[in-house]
Amino acid sequence: MNQSFDVCIIGAGASGLAAANSIDPRLKTAIIDKNSIPGRKILATGGGRCNLTNEACPRLQMTLDFFHGLGLEIFSDGEGRYYPYSQNASDVVEILMKDLKKRDIEWFFEREVINIAPVNEEISEGGKDEGKKDGKEDGKEEGFSVRIKNISKNKKASDEDDIIFARKVILSPGGKAAPAFGTTGSGYALAKKTGHGCSRVYPILTGINCRLPEGVPGIRARGTVTLVEDGAPVETKKGEIQFTKEGISGICVFDLTPHIKARPGEDPRDAFKRYKVIIDFAPDFSREEVGKRESSFGIVTEALARWVPPDKLKNMEIPVEGVWGWDKAQATGGGVLTESIDMETMESGICPGLFFAGEILDIQGPCGGFNLQNAWETGIIAGRSVSEQMLKP
Repeated sequence: MNQSFDVCIIGAGASGLAAANSIDPRLKTAIIDKNSIPGRKILATGGGRCNLTNEACPRLQMTLDFFHGLGLEIFSDGEGRYYPYSQNASDVVEILMKDLKKRDIEWFFEREVINIAPVNEEISEGGKDEGKKDGKEDGKEEGFSVRIKNISKNKKASDEDDIIFARKVILSPGGKAAPAFGTTGSGYALAKKTGHGCSRVYPILTGINCRLPEGVPGIRARGTVTLVEDGAPVETKKGEIQFTKEGISGICVFDLTPHIKARPGEDPRDAFKRYKVIIDFAPDFSREEVGKRESSFGIVTEALARWVPPDKLKNMEIPVEGVWGWDKAQATGGGVLTESIDMETMESGICPGLFFAGEILDIQGPCGGFNLQNAWETGIIAGRSVSEQMLKP
């Protein structure tokens, strides 16, 4: 199979679907995804409610306008987080798909992209004038060949790789977190093949591995957690701390993990030794107040009090032994370096005609809608930029 398209979007997650909805309907578009359905990871976000964005995001209004334009009503929970009015993540996917189902889009589900290569494609007679307007010569139009592999369970042994051609490509395959939803990190290899640098990727917005005494796993406590690196405080968060068999978790803990990373060339196992977490179980009490107590019980549970004496209530130190793996991570740290990308258009400065969007980029934020905002925002910008380039007078 050899087919030609105006635009090829690699990845049908949040950023890919945002890009598709932002592309002019007149452009013939192909969308490729490893999954059998679009927006699979969206369905699990925000505990199934889909925390769309956050009031602290500089381009919040772009996302609100985008979804209002699609017909989705949104509300704020009063703490900065925005959700669909129905509080149902599946409605977000459905509304993203509503108009796309009516467009000239070819869907390639259960397909893996194994190579992207710039080519000089001979365009059709109807497209030669457009090529000349863009400064092309001899009816040649710059574009890309995209090689895709069938990975469905029903594929035949005789199935060969397919190649499609596209004048523009939007690379939005997601990161490496949550592989249960089809994210394997394969997009980084594709980016490198087109000349882009990538920083080391690591799981973030996940729990921290540490040793806890018997009787503590299963307990929850409110407090503040401070990440310390080489003796210096890095970040402090307040909220509910959950103690588990693997270590500690909770949103306040998740938000520390983007800072737990190896230096260039450093073994991650050595990197973890540089970090520790300090828990303040009594943030509303002074050191003098807790120091007068005979027991921590009454501020913390009886089980925690057996582990945390009064003089440790405000500074319980726990060495970091690691972070929970990719299967439990909500997002990816690291990725394609943005220094080689025009962030106002999302187009590559190395490979013209190639655009980036979403979690594949080295852009990370805390819990609360920041990472989905990045997906919507970069997808919208990429889709609009492609349309402006291809339909310019």
